[in-house]
Amino acid sequence: MATMKNLYRNPASSLAYHHDTYPYITPSKYAGSLKSKVVLITGAGRGIGRASALAFAAAGASVVCMARTRSDVEGVVKEIEGKGHPRSIAVVGDVTDPEVPARALKEIETALGPVDILINNAGISRISDIGHEKDILKTWDVIDVNMRGTLAFIHAVLPSMVSRESGCIINVVSVLATISLPYFSAYSAAKAGLIRATHIMDMEFRPHGIFSYAVHPCMCADTTLGEGALNMEAYEKVEGVKQFAIDFGPSMQDTLALPADTFVALAADPDAKYMSGKYIDSCQDLGEVLQEAKKGPDGRIEKEGLYTLKVDTL
Repeated sequence: MATMKNLYRNPASSLAYHHDTYPYITPSKYAGSLKSKVVLITGAGRGIGRASALAFAAAGASVVCMARTRSDVEGVVKEIEGKGHPRSIAVVGDVTDPEVPARALKEIETALGPVDILINNAGISRISDIGHEKDILKTWDVIDVNMRGTLAFIHAVLPSMVSRESGCIINVVSVLATISLPYFSAYSAAKAGLIRATHIMDMEFRPHGIFSYAVHPCMCADTTLGEGALNMEAYEKVEGVKQFAIDFGPSMQDTLALPADTFVALAADPDAKYMSGKYIDSCQDLGEVLQEAKKGPDGRIEKEGLYTLKVDTL
């Protein structure tokens, strides 16, 4: 799998493909554009979540940094404040705790007001063949965090968004849900579920002025998603797992700025609504994608059912 990175992109695509931020989503374009908005980012203590918190703060939003580790989110808040953006708070909680969404929303609304933008970024992964999983709950934990945690927070913010007829929901998914790679069964299933749920929920949310997106962030080495994900028994006993781990590293070549700036653009750019309910690859040029999406029924996206998770049959 020396060319694994080539599996992540459509070789027939003519769109520009990026590994770092680029002009259409550049931070200067959206500076101050989200000044009146409150954004809640789960998994905000590190990696993509941290980068996103800083990006939304630069765009003027009031930022809620949420994660399980207090020191992580408090550190991000201090970093935001150090850059001259005072309206940010840290909220500590586990997205799989059924009591957390309501408690978090109450804390947020008291401090900053209702949530306008929800970034469902919290997630964990697992790399293993299913046969060497001694504890099947390891795989279920992946479903629990990525799928149930996300749906729980959508459910929590929805009433306020509906009443205000406004909102933006970004579900962080993965390209691994759209291609077939071994050893990611739980993670791919969870992210595929989120993509499909985003398609369906858009049908429910869009009439209320709420736009939602399922976004593959990037393949970046500067995240903690993979920490503890590798089943060491499978690594030692299954040659394919060991080789996969070796080949996977070189594919991680994108920057954290790429997804962070993409999320801001989706929340701030009025044209983003044309891709509401769809799967979005942060590496594809968003401007070019939106240009085609704006064509509606006359464009390829609608005609060919692109950016939608589906099963093609005869």
